[in-house]
Amino acid sequence: MLLTNPIGGRFDPAIPSSNGNPHFHWAEFSLPESPDHWITFAEDLHKSQIKPMAFSAPLQFNLGGHFHRDEWNQLFHTFSPLLTPEYPFLICRGTTVTLKELFTYLDDHPRDFHAFQDYKSHYVDRIINQLQDLVTMAKAYGIQVILENAPMGSPFYFEPGQGHIHPALRTPRHLRRIAKATGVKLCFDTAYARITSNALTYMNQSRSLFAGATEKEIQHAPADWNQFFSQVKSVTALIRLSSSLSWGDSPETCHIPFRPDTESELRTFLKQVSADTPILLPFRQENQWQEWNASLARIAKL
Repeated sequence: MLLTNPIGGRFDPAIPSSNGNPHFHWAEFSLPESPDHWITFAEDLHKSQIKPMAFSAPLQFNLGGHFHRDEWNQLFHTFSPLLTPEYPFLICRGTTVTLKELFTYLDDHPRDFHAFQDYKSHYVDRIINQLQDLVTMAKAYGIQVILENAPMGSPFYFEPGQGHIHPALRTPRHLRRIAKATGVKLCFDTAYARITSNALTYMNQSRSLFAGATEKEIQHAPADWNQFFSQVKSVTALIRLSSSLSWGDSPETCHIPFRPDTESELRTFLKQVSADTPILLPFRQENQWQEWNASLARIAKL
């Protein structure tokens, strides 16, 4: 059951007060984008009573694009003293691309029937190569690099100028391939898995291309996020547990507590998750923790 798992929070703002939080001793912290702020951030975190279960790498460090080798070494050097052998996790993500980039690539390969799939394969290959380098670099600092499954697109995807998508890492197939090639395990985000499974299942019926999905990606998508988890459970090291609504591209629709009408999904999840896997509960406000408490209490009675 969930209540026996090691539990941490995911906070906004990033660093809670030095008085701590009555509910958690561990948490996920998102690292500042600018290296100029890292030392101050680390010093403030050192004073807090809440300790890191995991760090999330800055967005500019997302994999699949430019590889910031020197900055990665600086990050490892700055934050490795704050991690513990019990929870040595650094969460990485894949970078996003625009639909324009995808269609430009297709226009450049007009007679290549597999061009779309090739684009995604090259993207995954870049991530594999970068992760292999990262694992070697991180090992010297006692850090375990883990990879986050992706949502469909960036926050506020349907707003003008915000149409960035994740070309891959949205289904178990690519994630298992990366795990096999690199030995890297996953930070399994249940909200993202719920979004991608639902969206790709819908696309299996509509064959819509607005989310930049290939036929293979659509056909191999799991039916729901619990099926998604069952396919990546063996390569999962950390779980970020929450729900989502629809596309989940806004703070109000992603990383939210499970509603009463979706608690059956949570019950199914609790039956298959290992009691040893640490779990993060993301929330932005105290009342969201109260919602979590109420939800878990209802399930515990069943």
